[in-house]
Amino acid sequence: MTLESELPALDSLVLAADASLHPWVREHVPETVRRAALEEELGFWLNTAAQDLEYATSYAQAAPQSGEPPEAYLDRWLPLPNGAHILAGPRYLGRDPDLPFVGVSASDRPLRPSDRAALTAAARTSFEAFRPGFMLLTTADPIGAWPDAGSELRQVVGLLGDLRAHPTPPSLTTRPRADTDFYGRYREIHEAQVKADPRHARHTRCEDEEDLKELAASGLLYDVLLNGTWAGILAAEPDSRRGVKGATVVELLLAPEHRGRGFGKHLSPLLAKSLPFADDECLMGTIHADNAPAYHAALAAGRHDVGGEVRLPL
Repeated sequence: MTLESELPALDSLVLAADASLHPWVREHVPETVRRAALEEELGFWLNTAAQDLEYATSYAQAAPQSGEPPEAYLDRWLPLPNGAHILAGPRYLGRDPDLPFVGVSASDRPLRPSDRAALTAAARTSFEAFRPGFMLLTTADPIGAWPDAGSELRQVVGLLGDLRAHPTPPSLTTRPRADTDFYGRYREIHEAQVKADPRHARHTRCEDEEDLKELAASGLLYDVLLNGTWAGILAAEPDSRRGVKGATVVELLLAPEHRGRGFGKHLSPLLAKSLPFADDECLMGTIHADNAPAYHAALAAGRHDVGGEVRLPL
């Protein structure tokens, strides 16, 4: 079991993660901002996921059939045969105990496709008791760069100032939302999408009403209006992720009757124009690689794919 003395220093993880970032991020986000964002993100994995037994116990309680003690759920600092190290731990996709995998949260140098054999060998050896089906890591590589591997969530980012410069139709506007009276219609839309195509449940989820109320109270929830009539919902929350600081998309929803008219590409600019964040901050979000309509709409809006999750079968 990993002991605290065996864990790396946070600075070394931040340095390696910064070197791993996509060129767009390194060009458009100042180094001080990148490092601060990475310290916040990696600090959680190093200080909580790798050392907090209460955190590990929550996973053990959710998957008691593994037979492993709580400390086995802590992230571990694992050496690879090629001299690199990774911080990795057991995970469950959607906290489903029937979908175990190994998640890589950090490393001491950028990971490349040539590391694949070493990575999967470490996962099988160290987490055999959990019977993981795959390994998940995040890289700046484009979709398809890792042969015979799957792509999961992609991080799609744009500067708020650039997105605000995109023209949007005069008929399409937003207004701050102070309540969640729309929630019944919102939930109905999601449920209809999943019924029509069950794969939709893998790409997006219906946000909890209480969470949306909190965003409304913070001024981060908006109606989409088409000629003054309700046509959807936009929402975001403050975040720092993969060296980027700003706001993460929580919801970009257009009602079905207004789809197929080219409005989707305008949702990100509309949200950017509504948010109370500076032009040099970013609008970020994760979109599943298989969710082609949402992915291409984000790119058409001026956001950039700066990397994402690679799924390695075990």
